[in-house]
Formats: sequence, C-alpha cells, structure tokens
Amino acid sequence: MRVLGLGGSHHDFGACLVEDGRIVSAVEEERLTRKKVGYGLGPRLQRCLAADYVLNEAGITLDDVDRVVANDFLSPVYTLRFKDRVEYIGHHLSHAASTFYTSPFEEAAVLVMDGRGSERTVDGTRRGETITYYTGDAHGLRPLHAVWGEIAAGVRRADDLCADSVGSMYELVAKCIGLTTVGGVGASGKAMGLAPYGRSRYVEELAGSYRLRGGDFRQSVAQQRELARFIAGELSRAGSEDAAGEMRADFAFAVQEHTERIILEMARSLHERTGARRLCLAGGVALNSVANYKILEETPFEEIHIVPAAGDQGTSLGAALQGHYGMGGHRWEPADEPFSPYLGAVYDDARINVAIATLRGRLIVERPDDLYGRVAAKLAGGAVVGWFQGRSEIGPRALGNRSILADPRDPGMKDRINAKVKHREWFRPFAPVVSRDRQAEFFSTDVPAPYMLLVPQVRPAKRTVIPSVTHVDGSARLQTVLPELNPRLSALLDAFDRITGVPVLLNTSFNDNEEPIVETPEDALRCFLSTDMDALVLGDTVLFKDGQA
Repeated sequence: MRVLGLGGSHHDFGACLVEDGRIVSAVEEERLTRKKVGYGLGPRLQRCLAADYVLNEAGITLDDVDRVVANDFLSPVYTLRFKDRVEYIGHHLSHAASTFYTSPFEEAAVLVMDGRGSERTVDGTRRGETITYYTGDAHGLRPLHAVWGEIAAGVRRADDLCADSVGSMYELVAKCIGLTTVGGVGASGKAMGLAPYGRSRYVEELAGSYRLRGGDFRQSVAQQRELARFIAGELSRAGSEDAAGEMRADFAFAVQEHTERIILEMARSLHERTGARRLCLAGGVALNSVANYKILEETPFEEIHIVPAAGDQGTSLGAALQGHYGMGGHRWEPADEPFSPYLGAVYDDARINVAIATLRGRLIVERPDDLYGRVAAKLAGGAVVGWFQGRSEIGPRALGNRSILADPRDPGMKDRINAKVKHREWFRPFAPVVSRDRQAEFFSTDVPAPYMLLVPQVRPAKRTVIPSVTHVDGSARLQTVLPELNPRLSALLDAFDRITGVPVLLNTSFNDNEEPIVETPEDALRCFLSTDMDALVLGDTVLFKDGQA
C-alpha cells in the first residue's frame, strides 16, 4: 500500500511517500524551489515539486499510489493537481501522526502545540485548533482534549492573531522585538537564542497576559494586542540602541520563561490524564528544544520523542502515515531501529562529478585515500567545511548530511561563522554534534538527542574545551551521532577525536542566511563559492577554492 502525503499550511510545504508503513522519501518544497518556507511562490505552488521528487525517488508514478492524503489547513493551491483524489485530515492529527508513528513507543501520550491549525466557525466566530492532547497505541490515535482559539483576521493569513495559542504568543513577542523571518513572521527560534542574554525584568508583566489552570492555557486576542502595545511602548522609551537591545533580550527571556512554564504544566496535566510514561511532541512549539529538555527533567514522563520535522513541514509525514495506519486500518508496531531523518534523494558520484566539472578552473579537487583523516585535519586546523553526504534530512535543522562543520574548541569560531558564512545575528548559537559513547563526558545528560531537539547543559569543566558551541548560559542544543543512523559523520567525529582528543564538532545548517538548506550538489557548490567556507566535501570528494588549498 502506497500513500502520498502532502503537508504544510500557508508555509512549509512538503511531500512524503509511505509504502506499507515505511517512509520511502520525504522533502520540503523550499529545498527544490529555493524559496524559504515557500513564501512568494504564488501560482507556482500548484506545481507541487515535492510530490514529483518523492515519486521519482521511489521509481513510480501517481498511478501507482493508492491514496493521497493532506491536512485541511494546507493551502488548496498545493493540492490542486490532486483535487480529484486527495483526502483530508485535521492539521493537528497530521502533526500527531508524524511524531507517534515515527516514535519507538508501542503506546504514548501525544501533545501537539502550534500557532494554529484546522479552522471551524462557532457562533459566527472563526476558531483554530491550537493545543491538542492524544493517546496513541497499536489501534491508532485518539484525541483527549482540544483547545480552539478565536482568530482575528490580519492583512494576510500569516498576520492573523489566534487566541489561546502558545505558538502565537511566542511569534508575536518575537515579531514585536524585531526578530522575523521570511514573510515578516515572528522568528521564535531567534528569540529562543536571544533569551539567555536577557534578565527577568518583564517576567511578571507577561504573567498577566494569559491564564493557566490545570494545563488549560487561555490568552485572548485583546490580551495579545495589549501585550504588543506594551512591548512597543517600552521600546519607544529605551533612549538608546543599547538600551533597546537589552529590552529585546529581556522580552525574549520573559516569553521563553513563560513558554516553559506553560508547556511543563500542559505536560503534567497530560500525564495526569493518561498515566503514560512516554510522550511524543509535534507542532511548531515542539521545536523549542529548551522546553523539551525540561519536560524530561521536571515532569513524570520518562521518555520523550519529537519528530525532527516538528513544524508544518512534518505534516506531510503525518498525512502519509495516518493514511496507512489510521485510514488504512493497519496496526501500529514501532520499528526496531531509531527513526532516520535522512529521507531525501540520492545524488550519485556521476551527478556530483558533472556539477564539479561545470566549475572547472574555480576549484581544486582532491579524492584522498583517507577522507575522514584529511577532513578532520582541516577542521582541527581551523577550516570551516561544508559537508554534503547521502540523503538530505527532513526538518529545519541540519543533522549531518547537509551541514557546515567547524572546530568547537576555537572561541572565535561562533562569531566568524555568524559574520562571514551565515551572515546572521551575532547572538545565535551553534550546536554541538557528539559521539554517542562520549556524550555524557561533555553534557549533563546521557539521553540520546539524534534530532537536535534537546538542550542540556555543557559540563562546567568542558565549557572552555568547546566554547564555540557553549551558549552564554552554559547550555547547548545537542545532537547525538548514532553510528547506525549516520556512519559517515560518526567516522569523521572519530577521526577528529584522534587528532584533538575532542569527539565534538560544531554543526550548523548548510545554507546562507534566510536561504533553504542546500539539497543538490549544485546548491552546495553555489553556497560554498558565495561564502567564506574553506572547504567542501561532496561525498568522497574534497574541494577547495582555487588558491585556498
């Protein structure tokens, strides 16, 4: 049985193909169109390139697909090609399916939190789903409780405010303090990175902007607007850019603090309802890796799983998986191995060689006998290296196949990459990637974090050893390398460890600022030549810019 899943909302579009319950391929539309989160595509969105991509990777056509499933909050333009076949499910159900059916759990509680999802009209008022509790087991997913917040229409769909939404609150504060992404949407990830630079000055003020009782979060649109006015008023009185910068950090601190309180309370409430020992998370709020780790630390849940594509891009996975299990009537049984996020197409040596040949004269090409030793030596010598291997990873965070890597021991490396390679804000941190068997030596947890969705502390004695991946508060957004998921990255870490005694590398996504992560060898070469990276590894080939070998 083959199911094509289409995902997204008014952004973060993608497609996934599932065959007999196994994900064959998945990709985000932005990787193919090179339009970040899909904004600005207009009528071109109906091409749905991601669907062709996953079908081609499987060697089939649409005629070989048994059903096409999408969530009902997805832009209808994206499903236009499939209008005679597509079946719709709820947006939050697609989120829930994306995380439960990729988990290692036979049964679990499931928590979905985002800006908003499926819409309905109640007594003439538009409402969107914002928080949903589920349970999952062999028989599928069952909703326990849902929150639907009032929607206040904006100029564009992305500008709509939605009541009773943790995600909407966080995006609003990020936007009000000037942290946005493509399309002018509040960049919650940037605010999470800025928060540790702030103080608690606005924590009490924000406490009055919502109500939280027994895991039930409530915040009206009027309260959101009042919060926006308060932030604007404070910034207008700053008096200097330095003072305004401190205020922005303090507001980021406050919204992060409250988001953690809210999520922890909701998790505890869900545990009381279910008694479950395991929790699955999805929705854009589940990308808040600081809060995720605190769920493990401060709630009764013993194990946690977050699908790496926790945002709307992951709803393509959920649509396809729900099509097989929930709609297809198949019993759920977890796989024996961890979920692999490496679901993109394979670009073979022939494709890589053709891409390199078109740039003859601009590149110096090496094919070393000891690839890992050669690259590790360059990294240990201070090089910033683009690392392009195998199938691309699904989700917003590079997990070692479309990554930029560097030496975490260099205290100036964070500022160098932010300024010269990524061209982004100075305060944004970089993640450490660490060998599984050495994780506990450097970090405060031995719980594997293969998807970069937990933020523990760096052990105090190691903070001066890996300063470029230690955030200002001593934390780090950790990625654990499991050899069974990524043997090539594991081998590179081992080689770096042999040279330096440190089994950790700095890992960030292979892209320039506000650009999608690279997908093809051609994308990787363009990014390499237009930034200050020192070397590029395409498969087994090491490349330098002419004159920089």
